[in-house]
This record gives sequence, structure tokens and C-alpha cells, in this order.
Amino acid sequence: MKHEPAENTPASYQPLLVILIFCVLMSLVQIRPFQADPFMHSFMGYFFIFLSLFKFFDLNGFVDGFSTYDLIAKRFRMYGYAYPFIELALGLSYLAQHSLFFTYLATVIVMTVSGIGVVKSIFSGQKIKCACLGTVLNVPLSTVSVLENVGMGGMAAYQLLRV
Repeated sequence: MKHEPAENTPASYQPLLVILIFCVLMSLVQIRPFQADPFMHSFMGYFFIFLSLFKFFDLNGFVDGFSTYDLIAKRFRMYGYAYPFIELALGLSYLAQHSLFFTYLATVIVMTVSGIGVVKSIFSGQKIKCACLGTVLNVPLSTVSVLENVGMGGMAAYQLLRV
């Protein structure tokens, strides 16, 4: 399966924007009164679960795309197959607020490694589709992908420093 690059237009980010809005809304309706820490846990939990969900629709296609830019998946294809399960486990762990120290630490590591791969691909001039939403939705690998990794890793690092 050929991994076609996505068009880099504002409309190409619509699926990711919809997911972000859903994650924010679901998190806001759960937390009364609003508190930042529970909101972050809820948001990150839903976000990881949504992202993993799309990867499961076409796991082989996801691995093909992911291995074009992820540092670990390029060398160890099995990591690509494990990645959606890692995201799902992180999401469930955030929602259950289970083993949060290890959840934060794993998030920082996973997002840092993934973010470095994205940055390297962007700077090398590769025009490829981001595998963040699997093969179901067509989102370009771009600065938005970097922000996704930095944002999730940053929230986890912030929480990790507070433990």
C-alpha cells in the first residue's frame, strides 16, 4: 500500500480539529467545578483513545505510514504494531488515573521520540501523510503534528514535575 502525502490546507486538519473539540467538550462536561488537573487527565485520556481508535481500523496501513517517519518503527516494525495499543493504554490510564507517575513518564518518552521523528521528516523535506489518524483520515505531517506531540508531552511533563 502506497502512503500518499496529504494536502497541506486548513481543511485537511478538520478531522484533527473535530477530535480536539470532542475531547475538550467531553472533558468539560465531566468536571464540575472546573479543575485543571482532572481536565488534563480527561482530555489526554480521550485524545489518546481517539487517536488509537483510528489506527486500529487499518493497522497494517498505519504501520506502513508510521514507519516512514517514526525513529523506532523505522528500525523495529513491531513497535508500529504496538503503538496504537500503547496509546490506548495511556488513554485508559489517564481516564482511570492509574499509575499516573508511570503514565506521565511513558507519555513524555513516547511523545518525545515521536516528535523527534516528525521534526526530522519535516526538516528533510519529506511530504508524507501523518499516521496520527491512521489511514482513515488524511492529515499532513506538519507543524501541527509537532504541536500534537509537544502538547501531549508537555502536559505530561508538567504533571510529572508536580508528582
